[in-house]
Amino acid sequence: YRTFQNVIVYHYARKYGVPYVLQAHGSLPRIVSWQRLKWVYDVLFGYRLLRGAAKVIALSRVETEQYKRMGAPEEKIAIIPNGIDLSEYAVLPPKGSFKKKFGIPEDKKIILYLGRIHRTKGIDLLIRAYAHLISEMDCKDTVLVIAGPDDGYLQEAKLLSTSLGVTDSVLFTGFISREDKLRALVDADIFVTPSFYGFPMTFLEACAVGTPIITTSLGDRLEWIDGKVGYVTQPRPHDLAEAIYKIISDDELRKTLSKNCIKTVRSKFSSKKIVGNLEQIYREIAER
Repeated sequence: YRTFQNVIVYHYARKYGVPYVLQAHGSLPRIVSWQRLKWVYDVLFGYRLLRGAAKVIALSRVETEQYKRMGAPEEKIAIIPNGIDLSEYAVLPPKGSFKKKFGIPEDKKIILYLGRIHRTKGIDLLIRAYAHLISEMDCKDTVLVIAGPDDGYLQEAKLLSTSLGVTDSVLFTGFISREDKLRALVDADIFVTPSFYGFPMTFLEACAVGTPIITTSLGDRLEWIDGKVGYVTQPRPHDLAEAIYKIISDDELRKTLSKNCIKTVRSKFSSKKIVGNLEQIYREIAER
């Protein structure tokens, strides 16, 4: 959303009367770094960029409200979520291959975080929840796997796991290949992302292999998760731990959620369906 290229496109689209479509992909909120500079961009260019679009595409209802607060007219907003190419998940790696590669005992259940190791992702909350799960709920047959590249928070996350006494059962893998990512999702019993903005593709990837999702209300929300393919909890360690325990200790519940995951991603988020919706929007604009 906030790029130099968009300013140039806006200028020439207006000059030559060419309609344009804007899709922010979760980049609207002025969060994390450069907040003042983002505000300056919005005042000078951003608000006009949004109001001048023939259509703006939101990933969710939450992003719809963000567009409206930024001044985009409601009638110009369309909700089209991310999609996933299900053909890439037709043949999955054998279960247990990730555990074997990273030396995780076969009888251990995996709680998986997959993504950048950044402060805004709520990894500290996940580690505290995991410590609560072990010490207060006696759930010692689990391993917390935190997979992904360091984005400034890895050292703090490791120090936190050490201070809470769970370092021996927390595995930081670092960056992993696409093949290992798929192996991790297949072997995981639960996929946890404590905080997110926009619409993480990892949620769809987890669903595509039937791995239930847990997140919190700390960041954005996706209305299709809670009670359907997993749970959305309050952003407190004991609440997150209880949601994890609820799924990880109940095989029947986990199987039900797993089936819902696969059914949901196939019915709502196939790339073929999403691309068709996008094409329809462009076609309607082009025919005006």
